[in-house]
Amino acid sequence: MTPGRFLSLADGDPAWNMAVDHTLLHRGVGRILRFYGWNPAALSLGHFQSLDDVPVDVRSELRIVRRITGGGAIVHAEELTYSLCLDSDDPILAARSRAESYAVLHAPIVRALARLGIPAHSRSHEATEGGSPFLCFARATSLDLVVDGKKLVGSAQRRLRSRFLQHGSILLSSHPRQPGTASCASALGRPVLAQDLAVRLFEEFIDLLGPLNPGELTPEESAVARAEMSRFSLP
Repeated sequence: MTPGRFLSLADGDPAWNMAVDHTLLHRGVGRILRFYGWNPAALSLGHFQSLDDVPVDVRSELRIVRRITGGGAIVHAEELTYSLCLDSDDPILAARSRAESYAVLHAPIVRALARLGIPAHSRSHEATEGGSPFLCFARATSLDLVVDGKKLVGSAQRRLRSRFLQHGSILLSSHPRQPGTASCASALGRPVLAQDLAVRLFEEFIDLLGPLNPGELTPEESAVARAEMSRFSLP
């Protein structure tokens, strides 16, 4: 199989981050792994959430953007966000259910966290709560990656006929607007740098994805993403 592409860790404007994920889903080819951070901090709303549900004081504190995936709102501050795009007929996805695809794509994250000393695992064997709280990290599903029962990694998927995207937040430290979560810092009792986690994630994803050539967005991808930013930025 042709080697995929790796877009290395970089902080981005919230609307740019979402526009790039959208562009790589719709216009990318093959396996594309991307790591990014958020500058400034932001709140992303799930695809079906209403801006009216965002408290006024949160709107004044955080940039608000729309995700292309569903689920609850996420406060993006001290975290590493990963994004993985595949063709829909990729062997990694072949004949796998939604739950199985999450398990396969979460496995490299679990291994990378374990190398740092963080014992994250699926919540699948633990009780989950009903309802749909506004914040993603307040929701409990069997697909979560948790530490001591608290969510550390929240992921979501978007599937098209020809392409697939999974992206997710790995919390480096907690945020007062998003209480009750786990984080790498709380699990270890010390700060974890995004770059240190990124190195381990890349090494573990290579085992699943095969060779990934370091690269950048193509000029066409950059132009499309730049033009799409306004659709993801909310007032």
